[in-house]
Amino acid sequence: MAKRVSELTPEEFQKTFPIVLKPYNPAYKDWYEAEKELILRTVSRSDVVRIQHIGSSAVPGLIAKPIVDILMEIDGACKVNDMLEALKAIDFGVEMTTKSENPFRVLLTKGMTCDGFAEKVFFLHVRYLGDWNEPYFRDYLLAHPDAALEYGRLKEKILDDINAGRLERMPNGRPNGYSRAKLAFVQELTAKARQEFGDRYKPKRFQPDET
Repeated sequence: MAKRVSELTPEEFQKTFPIVLKPYNPAYKDWYEAEKELILRTVSRSDVVRIQHIGSSAVPGLIAKPIVDILMEIDGACKVNDMLEALKAIDFGVEMTTKSENPFRVLLTKGMTCDGFAEKVFFLHVRYLGDWNEPYFRDYLLAHPDAALEYGRLKEKILDDINAGRLERMPNGRPNGYSRAKLAFVQELTAKARQEFGDRYKPKRFQPDET
């Protein structure tokens, strides 16, 4: 039986999935729109309260890993296990999934196998409807191109540090060294975003096609 992504050693994981930063690809928006429609045809639309394109691929001009992040917020009455099982039919969560209960978060990946990255890679963040940080951070970068440029330079520096051995990519066997190195910057800009934008993402009832 072939090895699963979750069974890769840290060394194998880093070799199979190297961190790659690429210039912004205008096709990311189209990838998101097509995948959003596929998701909404696969799960019960009444369970999806809000769905958005987040992450660096949602910010035109920003250097990024070629991965489209999608935040899908679901209704509290949603049968989560049924939804997660349905999403496997379109290859979300078949290989690599992380989950936590408090607060409830599920991360499903698509396009990552032991053969490496597919041409298109998606991360689907499934959460209950909430006032999450990621949309605020995205909006701040969209509104402040200088901050987006600074963020891009920071990512390049972190990747250089990882490649040079100055920073550990997988501390304790978890591939979060890159993200942790960005955390202080992300938190600082998110706080500024919340001050600037107020409660624009405070929970209320949305239609699934609103972003």
